[in-house]
Amino acid sequence: MMMTRPFWKLLLVLGLISISCQKKSTELDIKITKQKTGYGYLIIKNKKTFINQPYIPAIAGDQAFKDSLQARRTADLVIRKIRNASFPRISINELDSMKIEYEIQKLQ
Repeated sequence: MMMTRPFWKLLLVLGLISISCQKKSTELDIKITKQKTGYGYLIIKNKKTFINQPYIPAIAGDQAFKDSLQARRTADLVIRKIRNASFPRISINELDSMKIEYEIQKLQ
C-alpha cells in the first residue's frame, strides 16, 4: 500500500508537466488561396481565419501575388511579426526586399 501512494503522486506530477508542456492553442498556420488573378493567403489562429489577405498588402489596388511562393514569403513575415509582438503591417520596402512582384498604379 505504501508503494502505490508515491506512484500516484509521481503519475499526477508527470501528467501536470505533460499538460503544461503541450503546444499552446494559439498556433498560427498559413493557407495559400487561389484568386482570380493570382494568389493570396490566410493566417489561421485557433482553426479560425485571423487575417484574410487576398491581395498584396501596401500596394494600391487589388493586386494578387503572382505565385504561391511570393504569398507564402509574405505570410511567413506576417507570422514572424505576430510572434515578436509587432504589428503585422507590411511595407513596400519589405515587399521589395522579399522580391515580391507588383505593378505601381499610375495616378490618373
